Amino acid sequence: EEAMEKVGKLFGPVLELTHNHGTEDDDDFKHYNGNEEGREGFGHIGFLVDDVYKACDGIREMGYGFKKEPDGGSMKGLAFAWDPDGYPVEIIHRGGIEFGDKRA
Repeated sequence: EEAMEKVGKLFGPVLELTHNHGTEDDDDFKHYNGNEEGREGFGHIGFLVDDVYKACDGIREMGYGFKKEPDGGSMKGLAFAWDPDGYPVEIIHRGGIEFGDKRA
């Protein structure tokens, strides 16, 4: 546990990338950027941070707003900030978030 904590402190925010497995063989697959009408939020970029609240304070200081504040809605402790292009970027606690007695 101590080793994991030390390793976690070696890195700043980590960029989380996703891949839609199987789409590489689908000729009808279309990529959407998440800002199209009726398709908002499909896929996203997320940053794992040690302190969501502190990260959000820094984002506010840079003049950016939020689609979801850290304590907004039913999922507490994670946020979605607007990037310069108006796309939501997830800010999530490194190691996951807790939902009562469950960790996600």
